[in-house]
Amino acid sequence: MRVLMINYEYPPLGGGGGVAAANLARELVRQGHEVDYVTSHFRGLMREEAIEGVRIYREPVIGRTGLQTASIVSMLSFPIVAVRRGLRLAAQQPYTLVHTHFAIPSGPAGYILSKRLRLPNVLTVYGGDIYDPSKKYSPHRHPVLKFAVKRVLNQAAVVVPESEDLCERTTAVYGTRTPIQRIPLGFVSPQYAPVSREQLGLRPDRLYAIAVSRLVARKSYPDLLRAFKTAGVENLELLIVGDGPEEPALKTLANQLEIQDKVRFLGHVGEAEKFQYLSCADFFILASLHEGFGIVFQEAMYCGLPVITTDCGGQMDFLHHEENALLAPPQNPEAMAAHIKRMCAEPELRRNLSANNRRDIERHSVESVTSQYLQLFERVLREKKAGT
Repeated sequence: MRVLMINYEYPPLGGGGGVAAANLARELVRQGHEVDYVTSHFRGLMREEAIEGVRIYREPVIGRTGLQTASIVSMLSFPIVAVRRGLRLAAQQPYTLVHTHFAIPSGPAGYILSKRLRLPNVLTVYGGDIYDPSKKYSPHRHPVLKFAVKRVLNQAAVVVPESEDLCERTTAVYGTRTPIQRIPLGFVSPQYAPVSREQLGLRPDRLYAIAVSRLVARKSYPDLLRAFKTAGVENLELLIVGDGPEEPALKTLANQLEIQDKVRFLGHVGEAEKFQYLSCADFFILASLHEGFGIVFQEAMYCGLPVITTDCGGQMDFLHHEENALLAPPQNPEAMAAHIKRMCAEPELRRNLSANNRRDIERHSVESVTSQYLQLFERVLREKKAGT
């Protein structure tokens, strides 16, 4: 099978959607298939390269200024360059199908390529491309974008949300007529050298909560900082790994709350260093307004971290209150503060949640997820051949 993947993100660009698609592409190659991956270019990255057998084509876009977040202009320019590259590649050797990641901005490119090449288009959606409560211009509340997303969804052979939450929103918000099949994100065990707390500059007599994500509005870090302040645990510090447009305002808020000495903004770090920090922390915490799935939760689970987060989004497929996580409503710093105090005060609770997460992460393997995609690809191809 020869797959043309279209995704405006590929690591180190972007967030979880890029990581998940890259993991899937590499596993498809490992299982004997071919993958060409068309994505966005950013300064310092190679225009073309092969990574673990995946052929990557990075196309220049307008206005991309950072690794973690894309500008509106860069997203609008991506479909044009992706279609141009996809047609050139298809002229060299035919593809079996198109696999598009994100309804916006990749969706229009996948739709056009599938029509021009007369191939089925499998469309995977991740959350922010169809529903982001933090954004004024989220497609679910913007008429023009909603129309565009609905058209892209209805032109696909099948739509693949990553969680039950997204399945429900795809149907309820967009009235999607296309068949829908949920497939979760596949997790790949990381490679990193274990280190001690002292090597990371962490104190052995402290508890450490850790948050890993882009610093964007949807992650609701102001609620997290206020919960941390309200909890008032003397020997607790908060590590924040990631960067983004909210960082200056969050540092200002930490100063206003007088917790700047107990909150460390570590910025963007490499994959190995990220897992070193996760492995040395005591629990993971995020206050997101909504998550499409949350690959960072898988990373925390792998490292045996108990989780505190919100109860809105795709994480509800695999995070369960009192079993492997403590869950609070979004935008409720007081409830989250109560969970922080309890997590710090009850080491037995931390041990139980940790053990359950180490067990549960085994169900998320990329091999299992890739098998589900291959079965779906084969079904879509059979249906196309049969003319259904």
